[in-house]
Amino acid sequence: MTKFDHIEPPTQFQYRKGQVLIKNFFEFTCDNRIYFTNTVHKDLADQQYKFNIEILSDIDKYGLALDFNEVDKLYQKEIEPYLDGQLVNDTLPEMNTTAENIAIWIWEQFTKHLPNEYQLQKLEFFETSSQGLVLTANLMK
Repeated sequence: MTKFDHIEPPTQFQYRKGQVLIKNFFEFTCDNRIYFTNTVHKDLADQQYKFNIEILSDIDKYGLALDFNEVDKLYQKEIEPYLDGQLVNDTLPEMNTTAENIAIWIWEQFTKHLPNEYQLQKLEFFETSSQGLVLTANLMK
């Protein structure tokens, strides 16, 4: 017998109709050569990046939004293999692999692979613990 044995399903699953922003956190480590001019560059070995995303989701009849685990699976399948443990200059499309460009590529991948009923609203990307950038749905139109 547990303290939960007396709990029954509610008569009303959805407390209130509406939308929420679900938030997921990710981090990856990669190697990266960033160019500042055609001849000046910096090599970053084992560079750690972190980012949060916020996805707009309806609350369904059971009181649930998009499952966090589904977002994690999408990241692990479609995005992480190109980033984590990689020399991103080799795995990402041809670009200067700055934090700005990597963040935009991540945005595009989430937008491409999320089911149509969900919308990416915000991505906060950090190249250090105190420096980063923010992309929003308005900025990415």
